[in-house]
Amino acid sequence: MTRPAPRRFGRIIAAIDWLTRLGSAISALSLLAILVLIVVEIAVRNFFRMSFDFTWDLSAYLMGTCFMLACAGAMRGGIHVRVTALLEILPPRAARVIDIAACLTGLFICILLSRAFIEMAWLSGVRGTMSATTFRMPLVYPQAVLSFGAVLLTLQCFAQLLRLLRGEKLSLAEGID
Repeated sequence: MTRPAPRRFGRIIAAIDWLTRLGSAISALSLLAILVLIVVEIAVRNFFRMSFDFTWDLSAYLMGTCFMLACAGAMRGGIHVRVTALLEILPPRAARVIDIAACLTGLFICILLSRAFIEMAWLSGVRGTMSATTFRMPLVYPQAVLSFGAVLLTLQCFAQLLRLLRGEKLSLAEGID
């Protein structure tokens, strides 16, 4: 019996995957919070003939949170959009090179996205920018969460690259025929 090859980058990938799971859990809680907010808003409107001025704004911020924090988990699980038709017909070595090139390209784009979100949050914090609605929320808070989601996506893209470099295939969710 042969010994399995040592798992290069194991600790790095495990840490990134842990953060990804944390982001996915916060994403799920954000979706639940949206549901609760909307149900309470509808109940209050119907039974008490009043409305909360923060429901829709807060729901929008939570939707952004849900979306950005779920991206890394989608990438890890292979449930994002990924076209594999070309990879399936190429020899394994060529497919691997294309996978690595695509991962490097995605990593570059994710770095730019993270930088833009972090800069936006930083500027909002420095300037004290508030939302332009009756619910005057400092925009640094939702933008910081979006930045965290973008950084998580960047880290997961890096983890995917490390997986490829150690010889793994990337996760693919089952498609719908």
